[in-house]
Amino acid sequence: MKDHWIVNKIPLAGSSISNILRLLIQNKLRVHPKYWLRLAYAWTLSSATMFMRFVERLSFNRKINKHQLKEDPIFIIGHWRSGTTYMHYLFAQDESKGLCSNIEVYAPHYFMAFPKFTRKLIEFSLPETRPMDEIKINADLPGEEEHSMGAYHKYGFFHSMIFPRNFKTYASYKSFDNAKPRDLKKWKKKYQFFLRKLSIRNRDRKLVLKNPANTYRVKHLLEMYPNAKFIHLYRNPYEIYSSTIKFHNDTIKVFTLQTWDYEELKQNVLDIYKELYVDFDEKIKDVPKENWLDIKYEDFIREPMKTMEKVYKDLKIDGWDEYQEAIQTFNEEQRKYKLVTYTHSDELINTINEDCSFILKKFGYEKLETKGK
Repeated sequence: MKDHWIVNKIPLAGSSISNILRLLIQNKLRVHPKYWLRLAYAWTLSSATMFMRFVERLSFNRKINKHQLKEDPIFIIGHWRSGTTYMHYLFAQDESKGLCSNIEVYAPHYFMAFPKFTRKLIEFSLPETRPMDEIKINADLPGEEEHSMGAYHKYGFFHSMIFPRNFKTYASYKSFDNAKPRDLKKWKKKYQFFLRKLSIRNRDRKLVLKNPANTYRVKHLLEMYPNAKFIHLYRNPYEIYSSTIKFHNDTIKVFTLQTWDYEELKQNVLDIYKELYVDFDEKIKDVPKENWLDIKYEDFIREPMKTMEKVYKDLKIDGWDEYQEAIQTFNEEQRKYKLVTYTHSDELINTINEDCSFILKKFGYEKLETKGK
């Protein structure tokens, strides 16, 4: 099947009609004809669930607005393709923690009022595996609340994969560094609302959230949740660059409403990677040392259980003794999964050496030489 015939995977289907219209106007109605059916699906589903959104707002918004998180969340952060998903999956085995499952991710407007219907809808829409790495996915596994934010308003980073010709605009919503103050204020308000909603859904359990875009927002998260704990994963820049290009390209194929330029995509990936680690220490300086932990991807993948124990112990997170066995069982089940390996071209090596040498140095990775040398 050609990619443009895949219509039911687009996250835009979980948006409100008003948000779809807002995004279309922002993109000057630039939708490629071969993706009209994909847009029609999103529009139809959004229209069909309008009543459900209304019922949920009427039934739950007052309760949500009054609710307060009992504990500040744990944020799993790091650039895309740095192992954040796998760590999130391991945390999901700890039943004392609250998570944002794919049900809440892709249907944030009505999962509380219509839980059974929402589950069936998400199970129908989700692929068996993620398009970028073949990791199994289902309605109950945890996902990124960034998708949920995109369903509420224009500030979701994943809109850059639906409207890749406007990549830089949506990429700017990662940090809000150059955004108008009102944009940041709106994002904060909706983010807090959604986390209160998740807290109610998870019966006040401590939330563990995984969202690479949040790596750019640490200072904003800290303003809202001063006692939050941060687990930051990092990975070899050559691997990150190769894997993230594949991630964006594979995801765009099933999300997009526009055509895209592959070379421009590679440059965009490079730009947001560099942006993340420029003055990174300055960006995170206000996080209490006892609430921050750096984890090397290669160590984590080699010894996931040892790494998870370190995370629990160093950050003083409850639950390791009770759920260590469950985490171990899940980890054993994943051993059959084969990691993708990459062959780095001279072009890629030169790109990283020239543009990301400061990242190599920061995290202690060896600089590769091209085959021509």
